[in-house]
Amino acid sequence: MRYAILSLVALMATSLAVQAQFIPLSDAQKVSAPLPTVDMTGEEIIPYQPLTGQNVGDIDHLQLREMVIQRQIIGLTQYDLQSNYAVDDRVYSSGNGISAGWIQSLETSPFSDRGTGYNYKAPGPDMDWGEIPYDRIEDVRIGWPSLGHLANGSEFALSHGSTGGLVFATRDAVGSGVWTTNTLPALPDETGNDIWHLWPRATVGGADGNTIHAICITAPEGNGGVLYNGQDGALIYMRSTDGGANWDMQTFAELDTSAFAGGFVADSYAIHAEGETVAFAVFNGFYDTFAMISEDNGATWSYEAIVDFPVDNYVLDSGALLDTTIADAVDASGNAMFFNADRAGDVLVDEAGGVHVFFGAMFYADSDTTDGTSSYYPYTNGLEYWRNDMGPDTTVTIAYAYDIDGSGTLDFEDEIAGYFVGISSQASAGQVVESNTIVVAYSALMENFSTGVQNYRHCYVVHSTDLGETWNSETACDVTPDFDFDLIEAVYPCIPPRISGGELNLTYQRDFEPGLHVRGDEDPIDINDIVGLSMMVEDLDDCADVDFEDYVGIGEIAEVGFGLFPNPADAVVEVVLDELLIGAEVRIRDLGGRLVRFERVQGRIARMDVSNLTPGVYTVEVSGSGARSIERLSIR
Repeated sequence: MRYAILSLVALMATSLAVQAQFIPLSDAQKVSAPLPTVDMTGEEIIPYQPLTGQNVGDIDHLQLREMVIQRQIIGLTQYDLQSNYAVDDRVYSSGNGISAGWIQSLETSPFSDRGTGYNYKAPGPDMDWGEIPYDRIEDVRIGWPSLGHLANGSEFALSHGSTGGLVFATRDAVGSGVWTTNTLPALPDETGNDIWHLWPRATVGGADGNTIHAICITAPEGNGGVLYNGQDGALIYMRSTDGGANWDMQTFAELDTSAFAGGFVADSYAIHAEGETVAFAVFNGFYDTFAMISEDNGATWSYEAIVDFPVDNYVLDSGALLDTTIADAVDASGNAMFFNADRAGDVLVDEAGGVHVFFGAMFYADSDTTDGTSSYYPYTNGLEYWRNDMGPDTTVTIAYAYDIDGSGTLDFEDEIAGYFVGISSQASAGQVVESNTIVVAYSALMENFSTGVQNYRHCYVVHSTDLGETWNSETACDVTPDFDFDLIEAVYPCIPPRISGGELNLTYQRDFEPGLHVRGDEDPIDINDIVGLSMMVEDLDDCADVDFEDYVGIGEIAEVGFGLFPNPADAVVEVVLDELLIGAEVRIRDLGGRLVRFERVQGRIARMDVSNLTPGVYTVEVSGSGARSIERLSIR
């Protein structure tokens, strides 16, 4: 049974200072919720219904040693769905520097300016990210970019457009130059019309470092697509061996209707390459979770089962999952529960060609054979690990959401924000260059921080110094705690597949409300920060108490202390400085980056007329005496 496998984590932990223990689903938490039936229909998603849990007061963090993390806001977005499940490789590190991308829109629905937000960090110690960008890099509306650097010195972003093939943006030099945008060829359907390609993932490989490997799926019918080879969301593999000039594409016999009749789910896959070795993993709920591995730069492939689902080619409502004798567990109502991936994971090919796969654990059920829906268990806990020498059904839990108060249970509010994943999920993996150290970032639900209605998620980092043989599971590092930002939502962590110079650069999306606007909770729209963190890998064992050094823009810039009164405002807003600054200036910009108000501060207070501004969210920048800060301002 599954719990025998999960218990291996006790043998895998390397830390002598056991600060927490793995807590699986309790009987009270074995209550299912409906899975969405469509991944993305325009900007709408079937809403998630919350579960019942418990509440607990705030718990102090244990302080071991202070670890310094450099933190910088590198971007903004109002479109807050960075992925339906698995996070793209959107931080890429090479000798040419570090690129970071995200899905950016500074307008409101239908987010017509949606594109790739991009920032760059030059190579070398003590370098900082650039200014916050306000423009996308493409000249068309796109979504879901993956970034990469090629050995020829260029860089690219591969994403999906509004129809047809994928959108390929490229420029000749990493970090500088003009982006050009092209739409790639698409597979034709039976009538000769181009199939819409959606939700891509891309990586760089090849002996010369100029091959681009990508996977995506065809648009499902619920998203305006059509069946392809009988599948509602067929998986497509694409390859360019010349840096993006020419592409070939294929599907796989192993992944056709004989084994995956229903097709594949948006963002439920990841891809990575090292030299001639390429691997992609697909994280399923009611089919096998598996990896496809190529050792000849994508010419031939082999299929490796990771979780062998007990019913092959399962058909919803067929009744085949009612049998508790084949189940992994039974819920509080006696329904059979089946273990698999939560569809959010990552794959990493190490420098020797070994394949490592990570995903959030999840239990599923299909106990009602008349309703046309299936169920998942949102409180499932555990970040799973598999290596290609382990075989099927041998994953090990290497990290999780922690029992911070040591009560023996995970105690949460009555609602849980709807990301449709487990409470420890959204893995992003990287290897330190010329080292056996593997680092995995993930997002976990915090039992000690909540709004009073929902608990917040923070971003954690867990690592192994011996290519996955052992992990510091019990001392995984929360890299997003702070007195000022404990009560924030930190999700979609992303790290580069290769970590250079021992410096870990991590990006995540920060919000002050659990959940999303675009999907799930459908919270009111607001600006979300894209935050960049920089820390040394060698310090990850000693990070229970974290001290942040905040940076804004290029170079180290001190912060201005100021307040906005009232906020929200409708006629006049007062900008009140904490201290007198020489030559202080106030700039109000809309979310397109356009300057709408400017004033020099006389004394410590500036009164600005905002009565003619369109209601919405703006940014207020105050600068002076070599210092600067930015705050949000809402206009009613």
